[in-house]
Amino acid sequence: MIEDLLSRAGLSQREVRAYLTLLRHGELTAGEIAKITGFIRTNSYDVLNDLVRKGIVAYVVRNGRKYFHATEQEKISDYIEAKKRDLDELKGEIANASITAAVDRSERPTIEVYEGKEGMKTILAMSVRESIRTGKEIIGISVQQQKCRELAGNYHARWYADREKHKIKSRYIMSVEEPIIPVKYTKFKVLPESAKNPNEIFIFGDVTSQFFFVKGVFSAIVIKNKEITDKYRDYFDFLWGVLPEK
Repeated sequence: MIEDLLSRAGLSQREVRAYLTLLRHGELTAGEIAKITGFIRTNSYDVLNDLVRKGIVAYVVRNGRKYFHATEQEKISDYIEAKKRDLDELKGEIANASITAAVDRSERPTIEVYEGKEGMKTILAMSVRESIRTGKEIIGISVQQQKCRELAGNYHARWYADREKHKIKSRYIMSVEEPIIPVKYTKFKVLPESAKNPNEIFIFGDVTSQFFFVKGVFSAIVIKNKEITDKYRDYFDFLWGVLPEK
């Protein structure tokens, strides 16, 4: 039991053996510990010095010889606390380092695939977060509101309510056969039959997604990249400019 606790505190197996040996026998020299534990003498010194640095073993010098002993149990708690502070500092450094890594990754497209009802709900939730973060409107080409609502159910209506709460503006270019569900802060235009798109292009923040409904099964490709999304926004604006008002 105590061996497991000491290991979980961060001590190596050799450190655990040396520490417990000192607890059982009191003061010992490095040579004596080596004999009891079976360590090579030089390894015994290395292990003991590591335990001294951690503050859970101390020594006294008598007649030119070092005698090691285990410190009080509270020192283990002090060691764990110090280790926790070091880990917290490391966590902060890693978080700061990841900012640079994230910037580097953002230059390359990240492509993800989502499927089914939960996949759509994930994308819809993502669209609100990204729209709030970037301040950009949600736009769509060949939008299929009714199919999305049938799949996502009540969540689709709540998503619209969430968009209204945050006053997120939208423009939709609808498929000609799709009924329009009026939504606050949203404008609509309709693609002509000759320009019908087999899938919906759904754009938010710096993300471009494409929705596919094949034999009642939903799947989506999500591309996270500002450069690609900016070009899709330009394409959308071109279409919006040539289509008549609804």
